[in-house]
Amino acid sequence: MRRLLFFAIFAPLLVGPLLFGVESNVKIDNDWVRVLSVTYAPHDKSALHAHAGNRVVILLDAGHLATVYEDGRREDKPWKAGEARWVPMGAKHIGENTGSNPVRIMEVELKQPGHPVNRSPQLDPVAIDPQHNVLIFENDQVRVFRSWREAGGREMMHEHIGAGRVGIFLTDAKGKIEAGGEVSMLNASAGDVSWSGPVTHRTTNLGPRFDMIIVEVK
Repeated sequence: MRRLLFFAIFAPLLVGPLLFGVESNVKIDNDWVRVLSVTYAPHDKSALHAHAGNRVVILLDAGHLATVYEDGRREDKPWKAGEARWVPMGAKHIGENTGSNPVRIMEVELKQPGHPVNRSPQLDPVAIDPQHNVLIFENDQVRVFRSWREAGGREMMHEHIGAGRVGIFLTDAKGKIEAGGEVSMLNASAGDVSWSGPVTHRTTNLGPRFDMIIVEVK
């Protein structure tokens, strides 16, 4: 049972157009994060709402999402599939899909202010393997990077420290995870999301190339 704590893929906790007036569900809700999966149909609009904390937003599909604020300000920027952005807590707003295709997003809402972390240069995945772990951004609350592995590839042993990490799978993934002398299997589908606490481990890819976004929570 202990090994399941290293890599738990979560099913939705709440399903349907219940949160913001668009199709949405809560994937993870714990002391550190709430992760929402939200789908905007073409020309769909959310209800007017605000978020309780800062967020990391990851797009699973390319498209145009506009943000219309309560005071009338409007932002409409194209997104690329797999893109991750930092979105500070702000005013009430409406989200709108101004494109012609459905757009799925993952929103990682942060509940804690963040704490300093001291990473070991010998075990930091971004430091020891920057080809496969590409830093997107880092601040006082999170470090966000894209991680990928070619077919048959095996990671170097590395660690994730801090409060824990959210993994968002951009592709299907199949692998073998070694951690603490135990072995567990990874079987994920594109769009799955996971939460795990601090861990030292490595994964061997048993399928085709997989890609994911990792949000390390400090």
